Order: sequence, then structure tokens, then C-alpha cells
Amino acid sequence: MFNRRELLLLRAMYRLDTVTAAAASVNMTQPAASALLRDMETRLGFALFSRENRRLHLTSQGRALIPEVLNALAGIEAVDRLAVDIRQGALARLDVGAVAIAASSLLPPALAGVRRAHPAVAVTVRAGTALEIIEMAVDHRIDLGIIIGSPPDIARVSSLRLAPLGLHAVMPQDHPWAKRANLTLDEVAEAGPIVLAPALPAGRATRQALEARGVPYRPIIEAAQSSAACALAAQGLGVAIVESLGAHYAERQGLVTRQLLALEDPVLAVVWSRDRAMSAPAQVLQEGLENEVQTWLARAQARRIRIKARPENAWRCRHR
Repeated sequence: MFNRRELLLLRAMYRLDTVTAAAASVNMTQPAASALLRDMETRLGFALFSRENRRLHLTSQGRALIPEVLNALAGIEAVDRLAVDIRQGALARLDVGAVAIAASSLLPPALAGVRRAHPAVAVTVRAGTALEIIEMAVDHRIDLGIIIGSPPDIARVSSLRLAPLGLHAVMPQDHPWAKRANLTLDEVAEAGPIVLAPALPAGRATRQALEARGVPYRPIIEAAQSSAACALAAQGLGVAIVESLGAHYAERQGLVTRQLLALEDPVLAVVWSRDRAMSAPAQVLQEGLENEVQTWLARAQARRIRIKARPENAWRCRHR
């Protein structure tokens, strides 16, 4: 009953709420989109949208159609991708979603393992927030997603917790604190840190931890990504407070990190669709991510032990 153009318009209306924005997103004019919506309602025999405060909202009948509209489009797009892959000689495909810091720190070595096991696999990496990645998994737009946090929507997908996270200080090697074995959250906060924006799970955890200690929240810079916070710290603009993945990324950039606080939430997790079997490349990727996390955690622990065992740090511990 619906063609692809109509399905695309319905999905756009569901996400954007206005005919003008939805039409633009599917390369249609507003009058053409309005006419197409009216035509669909005539053929269906019921209203898809109601107008409230000059905005269109899905009716209960229209909302009932949306899950199948999303599934239909996901199936069509999957067929299109598979056809392209077959034409180009790649018979397997892996679509991955990842929060930005996971895409730049944890994902690359795990994907290298996938390519060794499946040399012909075609890989697409999509960036997004935890909620966006969960939505991608629900809609079958990704085979596996890497998220930070414990959003309520995680119940809509299958998930596996990879590791708890913590807050870490990041600084250049020539910073006065770089030789210290231990550093506290209070000390970094009082010096005026670079922090992650409170909209991010680790940024929110930083603010909550400081408020719980009665320490004023007075960052000198708020960054939207851990990699950006690390880059700012590398330029000597202040000590950054990032989550564990950000610290992992920082160490690979030659920066110094110190753990400040262990957290119960947010966590690092992978997610995937509940109603579709995981492909062989996705299984290899999940195993690679688990192995990479365990290796990273073991190295971090060994590094902390080495730092505390340095003669100057041992002397400090004995004379406190």
C-alpha cells in the first residue's frame, strides 16, 4: 500500500513533527508533501495526523503504523546495501554504532580483528549518542552498538556490560601533577578543570560527584567530547576530567592520566537488536571489544602499580 517515498515521508514526520522539515529531509516541497500525506490518509481511510497548536501530531492510528514503517524501511535499506555489496564483491556487511570516544579509542583495534576474520566484510561506522545508538539497534540500522551510560531505553535492546567506568584526570607530561601517584577530584576541581558537558553521562557524573562533596562546580572549559577535552589539556589549557575511555584515548596520545573516582554509572556496554540474530562479523566484533576492554583494564592496573612503586612516590607515601 505504501511506496518507498511515502514510507520515507512518514518516518520523517515521526522524527521531525513538521511538514516543512520532513519534506526538506526527503527532498520534497512542502505542498507536495502535504498532498502526499492527504492522499495516504484517503487511501487508508483514517487520519494519520491531527493539528495542535499549528503543529502536526500522529494520531493513535498513525502511531500504530510507525514501528512497521521503520521496520519496512530498515528492510529496504538493508536490501539496497546488500545489493551494492554483492555488486562490489563484498558478501558480508557490518554496521556499527558508537559514541564518539569509543569510535576513536576502543573500536579500531576490535575492528582490525573483524577484518582479519572476515576480509571481505564491508563496514559502516555510525556515530551518535547512547539513545540514538539504541534507536539504531531497534530499527535494525546497526548490527552492534557501543554506548556509555545506562539510559532507560536500554531495555528495548539486548545489551552486555563491558566494564564500569571512572573519572580520570588528563594532563600533559610536563604538568606539575604528572609525577604524582595520586590525585583527588577535589584538587582538580579547585584548580578549575576542563570538564565534559553535563549532557554527557561522564559530565553529569562529574558534576554530581562534586556537588556530593560540597565542592563548587567551576570549570574553565566545558567540552562536548572526551577527545576535545584531551586536546585542550594537551595544549596546557588545564587538567581535563574525562571518563575511562577518554583516559585510554589520552594515553595513546602521550598524555598522563590519573584515576580520580570509580563510578557505578555510567557503564560501557554493547547493544544489539532483540529480534534479529547477530551476524558472524558482529559476534567477532563483540568478542574483540570484550578482549580489548580486558587488555586495557589490565594495562591500566599495571600502570597504577608501577606509578605507586616509583621511589619518589614510595617516599611520599611513607612520610605522609
